[in-house]
Amino acid sequence: MAKSTSKDILSLIEADHRHFEQLFADAEKADNKKLYECFNQIFQALTLHARTEELVFYSAMQEYEETKKYVEKAEKEHEEAKVILEEIKELKPGELEFQTKINELKKAVQHHVKEEENQIFNAIRKCMNDEQLTNLGRNFQETKAKLEPAVQAAMLE
Repeated sequence: MAKSTSKDILSLIEADHRHFEQLFADAEKADNKKLYECFNQIFQALTLHARTEELVFYSAMQEYEETKKYVEKAEKEHEEAKVILEEIKELKPGELEFQTKINELKKAVQHHVKEEENQIFNAIRKCMNDEQLTNLGRNFQETKAKLEPAVQAAMLE
């Protein structure tokens, strides 16, 4: 992803969401060897996105009554995805449960993305102006860059 400072946080989050869709599509077509590589990419992308979103976006949402109500549910959905990711990490791509868990993860992520883009984004747009959204976008990119090495290391654990 390009390090542009003109992007607002919503467009950055949407770009991540489209990236997840592509990663899941790649995983569906992959053989067992490639499937593990796909899972590694999914693990890193989702983990990095979730941590960054929690630190930057969700903390900003806490400042407004209109958006505060969404944070707890969104964080629970992140936790659900983290649990599934850890479960998949313990499996081997050749196991039937590996693909089943990837599909479960995909459905959970799709549900979260739909709610975020259809409900949370609309609520945020009513609370924040373009400058605030752009500043949050910059913070999102900087935080993501700082977290990336730790997330990559976590995959190896």
